[in-house]
Amino acid sequence: MKRLLSMLVAVALLLTVLPVSTFALDANDASFNEFLKEIGWDKQDYLDYLESKELDLSQYDIDELGTPLTEDSIQILLQDYDLTRDELNKLLIENGDIEEGQDVLDIDWLFFTEDLEWFVGFYLEDDWGTPITEENLQELLNEYGFANKEELESFLNEFGDSIEDYEYIEDLDWIIYWYMYGHEEFSLDFDGLFSEIGLTSEELERLINHFMSLDLENPAFLDRLVALNDRLMAIPDFESASELSAEEIAELLSIFDEMLDLFQLDVKYYLVKGDEKKSISFGTLMTMDSTNGYDLLIELYNKQGEFLADILLTADMFGSDLIKNTGGDLKEVEKAIAKPQAKKEVEKVATAPVKTVKGGRLPDTATDYANNMLFGLGALLAGVILFRRRKVVMK
Repeated sequence: MKRLLSMLVAVALLLTVLPVSTFALDANDASFNEFLKEIGWDKQDYLDYLESKELDLSQYDIDELGTPLTEDSIQILLQDYDLTRDELNKLLIENGDIEEGQDVLDIDWLFFTEDLEWFVGFYLEDDWGTPITEENLQELLNEYGFANKEELESFLNEFGDSIEDYEYIEDLDWIIYWYMYGHEEFSLDFDGLFSEIGLTSEELERLINHFMSLDLENPAFLDRLVALNDRLMAIPDFESASELSAEEIAELLSIFDEMLDLFQLDVKYYLVKGDEKKSISFGTLMTMDSTNGYDLLIELYNKQGEFLADILLTADMFGSDLIKNTGGDLKEVEKAIAKPQAKKEVEKVATAPVKTVKGGRLPDTATDYANNMLFGLGALLAGVILFRRRKVVMK
């Protein structure tokens, strides 16, 4: 299980800690027009709906859009789940989505029918799968060629796992497959990417251990996280730091500093070229339009000054297909996480030499450095939490 956890968190780190270019969706995009045809909505009506929710199309990728919540879509949902309007509202009240006396259409954090359908299904689900029995366990043993239960247990133990960690046969089936085949496929796909940015397996392990060592069981942690996310969302969208006021820039820097403090991290930035290594602040990095041929070295430390990891982004990576646009809401981070573990002294490792040096533009959206670091921390935690539970939740 530890190996699976390491792999999953590694993906979250790769997809979220890097600066990214912004790919804002436009109302004239062919993909958006095709999406509107699929859901049967007029373009202006859809844009008006987003505006009524204080949303903007440019905030979304096409895969993140859904059917607007309307009276018609609510009626279809009620029929699909065999619920009355009162029963649906009661369900949402019980789960804290709306207040007493409010209606489903008053919900202020779900905007699309598909999202509401998923949560309703989640709330109504009375179990996560089929409980493990002697009969279905034997079928699983036969399927994967294990002679007996003891042989399967020995196999799982090699990965720090056990049959006792699972309640449902579907979860056990999934994890056996992963240990047999999945992690090899993952390694083939991602090992090259990790090495390209100079992130080693030892560094990933140190990052994981750092997050797992934090005492996050106090509900005050999640409250701080959500509050920081709300402050971040309050900053208007922009394409250049010049579009922000001095107060907004100061607020952005404050959010970033507080987030690092929350996760007990220090970050150092350097511009490097050959043997030259120049320290640069996050604030200065925000205002830069070009690397001028320099590569960006990001070093991560804990608050005790112990080195955790470094990431080297070569100048030609900025805006390349290697770096994908990502996003997420820190409110999705769950509330439980592992107990603290002891940390070991770690010495700084040498940075791999740079092979390619080209002039490259930094992302137009300066907040990508902050946003993706923040979202990355949230994603790392979510991955740790999910797989500490020894449960695979399938949508």
